[in-house]
Amino acid sequence: MKALRAIRAKAAEAFRARAGQAFCAGALAAAALLPWSATPATAQEWRGWNIHAADYPNGQGLDRFGQLVMERTNNRIRMRTYHSAQLGQQDEAIQQMRLGSIDFGNFNLSPFNNLAPSTNVVTLPFLFRNVAHSHAAIDGIAGEEIAKDLEAIGIIALAWYDGGARSVYSTRPIRTPADMRGLKIRVQTSDLWIDLMRALGANATPLPFGEVFTSLQSGVIDAAENNFPSYESTRHFEVARYYTTTEHSNVPEVLAVSQQRWRRLNEQERNIVRDAARESATLQRRLWAEREQVSRRRVEAAGVTVIELTDRTPWSQLMEPVYAKYAATPRLSGMVQAIRALP
Repeated sequence: MKALRAIRAKAAEAFRARAGQAFCAGALAAAALLPWSATPATAQEWRGWNIHAADYPNGQGLDRFGQLVMERTNNRIRMRTYHSAQLGQQDEAIQQMRLGSIDFGNFNLSPFNNLAPSTNVVTLPFLFRNVAHSHAAIDGIAGEEIAKDLEAIGIIALAWYDGGARSVYSTRPIRTPADMRGLKIRVQTSDLWIDLMRALGANATPLPFGEVFTSLQSGVIDAAENNFPSYESTRHFEVARYYTTTEHSNVPEVLAVSQQRWRRLNEQERNIVRDAARESATLQRRLWAEREQVSRRRVEAAGVTVIELTDRTPWSQLMEPVYAKYAATPRLSGMVQAIRALP
């Protein structure tokens, strides 16, 4: 009887051992199927660039982008955005992204004009009728073509932010194209922007964005051009008291990631990053529309003279040489025609 009990005890012990092994194996297999079972040692640290302050619509959009990615990867991909150009000015940041030392960022498309030909099209003056027209173009044919060109230089486009309608602000009133003649006006580092201002008779002066305030204050330049939120948030309205609604440009902005970083992601990670970027763009666009109205009210309350243009035809007619030069190839002229044909 004792021998029988001993045999049964050994059998039970063996069963428990096998059951324990099976449980461990099953737990390991289940863990392997979890989307994010990585340890902190395998976590990725991403650095992001933004020229604007953290509370700007673009800054809020980028922070939301990082938050969504971290949440959906259980902090495997950890993102930190360095706002207010902490990692350098825009041209420098673009080069850093191409080299892989900056992982993601939000950029205006104008500085890419000499690197990615299709970006010239959306930079062309007086191309878009309104904001809705701009969205339709960049969310469709224009965005597709630009994404191809950016990928060729090592940058992956994820989503499109609003850049706002850009107008001229100056130290003296501007009401007609004739008032632009001889003015020294700051532009971004782009041949197209230089030629645009030359077509208006102005002297284009490429300068980093961070130098605009002191350059206006000291008389190095007479004018600059940008949207209401940038004009207000940088306090440029304190030294350039006239804002003329030329609305000559409505260049979209890109939320992009370094191709070097992108190649290290698997398909699931890429889907998470891209979806988060698009959701952040929806937020940024809404915040942008709200901020434009707030910024305009603020500068008008501060005594800025806003000169409303009701007819931009005399301005747009001067742009024919710019279109002839920067949309001369069949591909680019085809893009212009397709954008103009959008409802």
